[in-house]
Parts: sequence; C-alpha cells; structure tokens
Amino acid sequence: MENTTNLQIGLSKEDQARINSLKHVKVEKVTLTGWIKKANDFAISLSSIKLKDKVTFFQLLAVMINAGVPIIKSLYVLSDQTENPLLKEVIRKIAGKMEGGSSFSIAMGEHEKVFSESEKGMIASGEASGNLNDILKDLAHQAEKSAGIVAKVKGAMAYPLAIITIMIIALFLMLTIVVPQLTSIFTDSGKELPIATRILIGMSDFAKNQWGVILIAALAAGIGLMVFRRTKTGKYAMDYGILYVPIFGSLIKKLMVSRFARLLASLLKSGVPIVKTLEITSKAIGNEVYKKRIEYAAMDVSQGIPLGENLSDSGSLFPPMVSSMILVGEKTANITEVANKIADFYEDEVDNAVSTLSKLMEPVILVVMGASVGFIVAAIMQPIIALSDVSSSV
Repeated sequence: MENTTNLQIGLSKEDQARINSLKHVKVEKVTLTGWIKKANDFAISLSSIKLKDKVTFFQLLAVMINAGVPIIKSLYVLSDQTENPLLKEVIRKIAGKMEGGSSFSIAMGEHEKVFSESEKGMIASGEASGNLNDILKDLAHQAEKSAGIVAKVKGAMAYPLAIITIMIIALFLMLTIVVPQLTSIFTDSGKELPIATRILIGMSDFAKNQWGVILIAALAAGIGLMVFRRTKTGKYAMDYGILYVPIFGSLIKKLMVSRFARLLASLLKSGVPIVKTLEITSKAIGNEVYKKRIEYAAMDVSQGIPLGENLSDSGSLFPPMVSSMILVGEKTANITEVANKIADFYEDEVDNAVSTLSKLMEPVILVVMGASVGFIVAAIMQPIIALSDVSSSV
C-alpha cells in the first residue's frame, strides 16, 4: 500500500482517478466472475446422471485401462469427452483425488449420489485383486441391465398415469366451465332434479368455488408425502405399502428379487466376502423393507446360518424357489452361478409382467373412462329429456 502511494506521488489528479477507476473495474470483474462460477456450479449440481451415462463411463474406462492407458489419464480423457456436466465434474474430481494419493474406490465414495454402494464395493474388490478391468466390464453390464429393467417398468406406469392425469384435468374443466352453464337451465325449470344431476351440480359448485382450496390441498399433500418419505418411518411405510398394491406390488417384488440376485452374483464374483456383500446389497437394493430383511440375513450369515436357510423364512419377499436355489448353491460352492440364473429368470419375469400389465391396463382405463363419461352424460341428459317431455306435452 505504501509503495502504491509513493508511486502515485507526482501523478496528476486525472491519472490518479483513472488508476482508481481501473482498480474498481478489476474488483467488479473478479466479483462478477465469482458469481458466475457459483451460478454455474449450482446449475451443474441440479443436473442428473442417467444410468446410460454411467454405462458408457464404465465401458470406456475398461477399454482404456485394457489398452494400457493409466487410470488417472483415462479419467481426465473421459472427463473431457463426457457430455453430462455433473458426471464431467465428478470424474475430474475423482482424478484429482487420485493424483493426491487416494484410491479409485475411496475417491468414488465421496460421491454417494452418483455411485452406489455396490459399485464402490466392486471397484474396491477389483483394486485389491488387480482385476479392475473385468470389474468395470461387469459394472457396465450390470448398469445396462438395470437401466433396461427400470425403463420398462417406468414405461408400463407412464401410460396409465398420463391417462389418469388427462382425465382429471378434463373433469375439472368440465365441472368449472361446462356444467355451470347448464345449471341455471336445470334450476329454472322448478322440477326436482335426478340424484346424478344433483351430485354433478354439487361437484361443480365445489370445484368452481373452492378451486384454490383444492390446489392448496393437492400441493400440501404432495409436499407432505415428500417430507414424510424423507423420514425413516415414512420411507419404510411407503416402501412396504407399494409392495402390496394390486398388480404393481408383485411387479416390484420381482424387480427387487432380480436386483438382489444380480448384486449378489456380481459382488461375490468380484471377490467380496458374503457378509460384506449382503451389507452392500442391503444399501443398494432401493427398498427399505428389503433392506431390513437383507441386513437381518447378513447378521445370521455372520453367525454361521446359511443364506438360503435364512431367506426361507422371509414371507412373500423371497419366493421359496429363490431360497432353495441359493441353499443348493451354498452346498455346492456355486452360489455365484446360481444367483446369476435367479437374476436372469426374474428379469425375464419382470419383462413378462410389464407386457401383461400394459395389456391389462388398457381395458381397465377404458372401463374407468367409460363409466366417468357415462355418469356425466346421464347426469346432464336426464333433466334435458325431462324438460323436453314437459314442453312436448304442453
């Protein structure tokens, strides 16, 4: 500061003002750059990583390592060519951690929202055994399978949800716009209206006069469910409930069993001990009910009880066929192959269930739509026909 003051001695007031102005501009520029960087980081944090992106990442990393490219160099190359901004940032951070001496699995562990427990466990096993390349290929295959199954389940649920949403919107518009225009005609006639018409008019009055209450109640219910699900009790209750929803419940159970078997096979093949495998699988399964059950199984297995024997007492969560096959696999020291066969079987079952669900939902939706439209038409047409009869008799 003293040097700067000395340098400015002898300068004209105009020159000093110009220097101060340049300093001010520089400070503003630095501040603006900082805000832009923060905004950019926030935007990146809001983006998501699709399973397809992870499949590509694991596949390309396996190819590069197999070609002899060092893993840190491979990560920086993949970071440069990855299109997803969040994954790009994550890969670069992992490479930076590894340059600082961290292992791949530990560096991955700092990104829990991106990499699952099973993926981190398999990578750690691959590093310990020196078989990272094959592990990465297995991870890519597993992620690809999971992505395919999830896409099919979402596709099966998307159609009925879309139709139901359209029906609700159409019904609301009819109750608030169409029915009120006909209400005055019905009430002016002085005749007693049919019960269906009275119900329709009551629904219309409520929707028209209380639409704000309906909107607030819907938003409150949605936010309430989100908050409730974030609690331990809420997550368990909702995951338990979805397993016993008609039609969808059996599909979710098959999906959970296939995921359990696939994770079990992949982790055991990677050399992870069975107790550790069950602990990792419980965290990666994606359902609190199955998580608790698998944690209980891990405790029993650690005390010497066979996994197949433990799963035989799991109610409807694990079918008898699954526990019997795993028990045979344990006795023949071939549990990995048996678990893969179970996973293949239940993945096919999920495919068949999704196809059946799609075919079942179409007639169900048509019946519901027909009943709704029939009720509205009957409620509107009955008083109109009665009025026509009165006018024709006059």
